[in-house]
Amino acid sequence: MQSGQSPQWRPLKRHDSHMAEQMVARAAELARDSHARTRHAAVLVKDGSLIAWGTNGVPFPGEDHCYCKVGETGDHDQCRTHAEQRAITLARGGDGWRMLQNSKLIYVRLEADDSVRLAEPHFCARCSRLALSLGVAEWIFALSEGLVGYSAAEYDRIAQLRW
Repeated sequence: MQSGQSPQWRPLKRHDSHMAEQMVARAAELARDSHARTRHAAVLVKDGSLIAWGTNGVPFPGEDHCYCKVGETGDHDQCRTHAEQRAITLARGGDGWRMLQNSKLIYVRLEADDSVRLAEPHFCARCSRLALSLGVAEWIFALSEGLVGYSAAEYDRIAQLRW
């Protein structure tokens, strides 16, 4: 992908979109319950079942900080753990790494009016590398144009270019 070029996504096929729409609705519920200023949620799905979920927010005790520059001061308002990172961490409990093989990560960001449609996908190099290394196969986003997906390798490639 060259500079200034839009990322290429693929619309979901009809049989994939029914399950994804249900999971988008679940992720939206989770994001609405989040107390963060910006409300993001991610769910991990495998074989049609939800295996883990996460919302963004300040780090839990003992949780890695994501891009934290203010940890020494104790003010974590600017420090956020990503929803994707939390979902993956939750799924990895015990032998969870096996569960992530061929799973799908569905990402939602709620707008101020509670709509779940983004204008374009959210790209995070750190989360993409984590998901790819643990076997997540696909990323799905709810956009204003409908549900779109990327293979994990394609999502990672785009995320690394935007880093």
